[in-house]
Amino acid sequence: MIILASLLVNLCFGDTLDVFVSPISFTNKVTNHEISVSHDNEAPFYYTSIYAGAAKYNNGRGGYSPIHMVLNDVRVYNEKTISFVYTGCDYVSMPLHCSILNGHYYVETEVTFNDSQMIIRSTLYDKDATVINTSSRTDDMVVNWIKQQEVTVIEREGRMGKETLTHYGKEDLPLKWEIPYELLQTHVRQTISGLWVGVKIDP
Repeated sequence: MIILASLLVNLCFGDTLDVFVSPISFTNKVTNHEISVSHDNEAPFYYTSIYAGAAKYNNGRGGYSPIHMVLNDVRVYNEKTISFVYTGCDYVSMPLHCSILNGHYYVETEVTFNDSQMIIRSTLYDKDATVINTSSRTDDMVVNWIKQQEVTVIEREGRMGKETLTHYGKEDLPLKWEIPYELLQTHVRQTISGLWVGVKIDP
């Protein structure tokens, strides 16, 4: 019954490109508990709504045209809105499975971070679970070493005039100054725009 309903939906909306976008998932691999990453996990949904129209679509004449010249609409859904169009499937726990079952595209975004680097990666799957494109951005931890050595400067007047004496004391181990990476809005925007710009889609 679910498959029949999905086929009927696809027949009714054959002139649209439907895309489901999952929230960002976070994979924490840090051992330094002072490092944390957070963000609006619905940002890929918002940016897909903006940039999905940049894709090219097969025009049926041996080439690819801007998607809005071939299709009537690009419809982007998230977990809150997908159930209004596609019912009977758990998009929260099985988003790729549901996308295949209902015959539409799927965008998955994952942020992985460890002690030295953060990676944000988005992947676009077609209705057959084939990867169409992937896009990623990174940000690295910046580590600066600050030299620790006592320096004493003495200025005095002598027979030969003014003289300066510099004394270097014992040098201690340098201080480690870490500037942690950040997950910024621009990282998400660039990742999602890179996912869609230049993509060529076949029906």
